[in-house]
Parts: sequence; C-alpha cells; structure tokens
Amino acid sequence: MGPAEATMGKRILIVDDEKDIVLVLKIALKKEGFEISEAYDGLEALEKVNAEKPDLILLDIMMPKMDGHSVNLKLKENPETARIPVIVITGRGQLKELIQAREGLTIVAYLEKPFTVASLLEKIREAIPG
Repeated sequence: MGPAEATMGKRILIVDDEKDIVLVLKIALKKEGFEISEAYDGLEALEKVNAEKPDLILLDIMMPKMDGHSVNLKLKENPETARIPVIVITGRGQLKELIQAREGLTIVAYLEKPFTVASLLEKIREAIPG
C-alpha cells in the first residue's frame, strides 16, 4: 500500500488567510489522497472543525477575526475537538514565542513559512499515521 492509499479518507482542515498558500497546500495534499477543507479566518475554522471533525488541522497564527492561538484554545475547551492534532504554520520569527505558549495545547508540530511540501507531509504522517 503506497502513501496515498494510507491517507485516503483522512480529512485535513487548512486554516490560513493567504488564499494562495491554501490553494498550493490543497493541491499538494489532495494529490497525496487527503480530503481537504479550508477556512480563511479563525471563526470560520471553528465552524468547520465543529461541522467536519477533521483528522488534522493546519493552522496559521496571524489571521483576521480570531488568531490561531485563540482557535487552539477554543478547540482545547471542547471535548469533541480537544484531541485533534494541530500543525502550526507561521511566518518567520514567531516560532520561539509559539513554542513557549505550547503548554497543554494539541500542537504536534510547527512549520515556519516558507516550508516544503515534503516537510509538511512528513509532519502530517507523524501526526496521523495511516
């Protein structure tokens, strides 16, 4: 069984206000067999998570309406979403403070933009093994 078969049916929610990043990630992840949904701000992200219960969330930190930190805290408060693994994708230079704020959250990895699709896939496969 190849990597794409192992990921079939696994749903990933991409949350980022930069539409071009969402599009690139969506194309790359669909090619790997993932089901993809997307949200462009924190409030939309919470609605999608509650409606779809994804297997993993790719979460940007700097977003309108509600930032990634707040989204993560809300996910943690809800028993139905508290265990969904989160991979944080963020702009340069924010990583150190993010790692310090990790306490008790379901963040499984951080990726600093720009990152390669290969490194993202590696983190996803660690977080949700087939």
